[in-house]
Amino acid sequence: MAKYFHFTLSTPEAVLFDSETDYIGIETPRGEIGIMADHLPIISLISAGVMRIETKEGDKVLATGSGFVKVTSEKVTAFTQTAEFAESIDEERAKQALKEAQLEMAKKVDEVSLADATGLLERNAARLKAVERKRKRSHH
Repeated sequence: MAKYFHFTLSTPEAVLFDSETDYIGIETPRGEIGIMADHLPIISLISAGVMRIETKEGDKVLATGSGFVKVTSEKVTAFTQTAEFAESIDEERAKQALKEAQLEMAKKVDEVSLADATGLLERNAARLKAVERKRKRSHH
């Protein structure tokens, strides 16, 4: 039987998840990590990418921006710049935003514009990846 632990995911705008879970998959600069009950305490950066939360009610897939996660013996807390559930992502808008970011990056106007375009590219690539992962998981 799965062992559950408390997980809270927050952005600057809202708390998006605050409940019991038995597994979290998070993308970090060094690759994906999986967190389960009794995980060793850590603090890690979160990369823009896909987060998967497994609950009694089913899996939740989110696209996240960068942030950090803190794992203690009592709970897991994650803070990200952005996060949205895959089912709420408009796939066509994300594809268009990704194309626009690629065009901006190709211009190479200045470092600030390049950094903004890179962030937009990462965020929309993560959004599309979350939609695809949600689609694959719902077909199983």
